[in-house]
Amino acid sequence: MAITQEVFTLGTASEQILAPSADAQRVTISNLQPDPIDGGYAREGYAFEMSRVFTIAAPGTAQFSIATPSAGVQFISYQIVSTNAQVTATLIEGGTVAAAGTPIPSYNLNRQSDRVAGSVLDTATSVTGGTVIATELITSSHKVSASASSEKVYTLKPSESYAMRFVNEGNQTTTIYFDLVFSEQFNGYHDVWLGLQDESYRLRGGEEVQLFMEAGESIYALGGGTPVRVAVIRQD
Repeated sequence: MAITQEVFTLGTASEQILAPSADAQRVTISNLQPDPIDGGYAREGYAFEMSRVFTIAAPGTAQFSIATPSAGVQFISYQIVSTNAQVTATLIEGGTVAAAGTPIPSYNLNRQSDRVAGSVLDTATSVTGGTVIATELITSSHKVSASASSEKVYTLKPSESYAMRFVNEGNQTTTIYFDLVFSEQFNGYHDVWLGLQDESYRLRGGEEVQLFMEAGESIYALGGGTPVRVAVIRQD
């Protein structure tokens, strides 16, 4: 009895990860990509944070833009705090957004990772049109926040323009603290498909499957969008 191990890096094209054998064999296939649950993306360097402190006059409006990369963006959590006045915050999709041209920095939550966000965040000088897809009402004595365990996880479209608008509804200047944590390369980009994408068995990040293979059987697999590492262990 022999045990062999091999690691493959899969793209979006189908690739053989298990060749046929003359004998029956037991096989374990493990997706080595980050587990999307319990902070896996953050630990592996796929989560980023952006925070700003700014003031809004009464009456007044502040706007920010976010241009999403080809893999889209997912809001993991956010926090909005207003010190002196009630503020309405809205998330706008698909409008015409003019950015100021000075990108707002975001930081990888894994400080050992050199991965940088593909999203471009900026102050917006104007926002016209679009659809309001989320609204929050923040009072000066309350904060609105969403966490990874809440239902307020927003999955944004790829290669799309979004705006975040803050409107001072009170009668005095207020200071706003806005913190946003987001991930990229999610929602299937780290999946492994044992066959055709969306039509076969799927292994999400951190998952594995054990199979008993008859003589002559083989397995082909492909990744969900980003290069995916998968380990194959054979016991002949």
